[in-house]
Amino acid sequence: MTTSPTVVAIVVVALGCAAALEYGPDVAGRYCSTRPRGCCKGRQDDCTVPILDTLCYCDDFCNHTRSEDCCPDFWSFCKHIDVPRPAPSVTKQCYANGQTYKYGETVKLNCNECRCEESNGKMQLMCSSNECLVDTYILDTLRHQAKRFGWSASNYTAFWGRRYDEGLQLRLGTLHSKRKILQMKPLKAAFQRGNLRRSYDAREVWGKYISRPIDQGWCGASWAISTVQVTTDRFGIMSKRAIGDVLSPQHLLSCNNLNQQGCQGGHLTRAWNWIRKFGLITEECYPWEGQMSTCAVPKKKKESMAQCPRRVRSYNDRTTKTRLHRVGPVYRVATEEGIMHEILTSGPVQAVMKVSRDFFMYKSGVYKCSNLASGSRTGYHSVRIVGWGEEYQSGRIVKYWIVSNSWGTWWGENGYFRILKGVDECEIEDFVIAAWADVDDFDVTGNPLGYDVFLLNGSKSNSI
Repeated sequence: MTTSPTVVAIVVVALGCAAALEYGPDVAGRYCSTRPRGCCKGRQDDCTVPILDTLCYCDDFCNHTRSEDCCPDFWSFCKHIDVPRPAPSVTKQCYANGQTYKYGETVKLNCNECRCEESNGKMQLMCSSNECLVDTYILDTLRHQAKRFGWSASNYTAFWGRRYDEGLQLRLGTLHSKRKILQMKPLKAAFQRGNLRRSYDAREVWGKYISRPIDQGWCGASWAISTVQVTTDRFGIMSKRAIGDVLSPQHLLSCNNLNQQGCQGGHLTRAWNWIRKFGLITEECYPWEGQMSTCAVPKKKKESMAQCPRRVRSYNDRTTKTRLHRVGPVYRVATEEGIMHEILTSGPVQAVMKVSRDFFMYKSGVYKCSNLASGSRTGYHSVRIVGWGEEYQSGRIVKYWIVSNSWGTWWGENGYFRILKGVDECEIEDFVIAAWADVDDFDVTGNPLGYDVFLLNGSKSNSI
């Protein structure tokens, strides 16, 4: 049996070679080869060479005690064994936006997921290529050139990190057909243009009877919120402040579900026609949830009262009821002066506008779509026009509409925005509609406008 000792010897040598690597590459060099007597057989404690602040050994015994006792060149010079040394370790890192990321580390930059990887011999963050709702180039340009554009921009926390397609799908929510718009004839009202004011704000005239902007959340329900808030405003105005009920957008969102798409969008005229048939209960009775849910109120055409959903009734009150609020036929209002007259005489109106990416960043001023967002997709959004005005910009008069959005009071000018008036900016003057509040059931004199009732009742609206 002569093979076992040989195997053991190979193992020992292998272990010795491995142990010899414990000196770092920074101390490699000639040590044993510089001794006049060279290497030593057996154990010779004086067979040493200075290294750093200690001694290393060049005798055969050095590997029998501690492996690091041997000089770095002991194996190559004394034993004639080439010892491979590991390549110096390199820390792999990526740098972006003043931050350092380790190899393999993942991070979210705005709306894109990124990973630190090696590509073509270089370390770099490899990111997805989503189009973000807040574009930093557009934002920075608008911030530095606010005077040029006439309005200022802001980076909203609620929008940062979101994709642009999420904004289009879930922050707007109006299904729009230009062909059907042309089929809907506008209402013609007789009025004297000279009686129209240079500025008017329904909030200042009607106070608490004008709805406060609410936040639709990530639910494409601008179609429901703007419709219900115009209805709420008009009940207060047409009843001459006798009716101050705040009506429920959730009621319309959840129950007007035939040929509508809930949080994915809805048709405005279908919403108005539904209110005309079934009526709305109050926000207190049916609070906003910000999501589609099963309708909790039975739909009955001839009922004047409805029971509140069980989830909002108190334990002892099993019969809580509220009055249903209905409207007359929906009608379209055309021309700049016609819209002004309608708001002045009967209250806020509903409008559809085309939204580009820069609109999400609006903070203040008179909005006009910039060319910075050209090439990006657009969507349609329903809003509520409550007034108009004008201001001087760079020595010229700029006319604007005062408009309520449905993104909460944290956005824009406390939930409102101003937009160029009289030039159909963002198509906001293309499709403007409204309906009379049916105040007859509330013992309030109806038709305060003096319009031709036959004209309204005779018009049949389409789904737009």
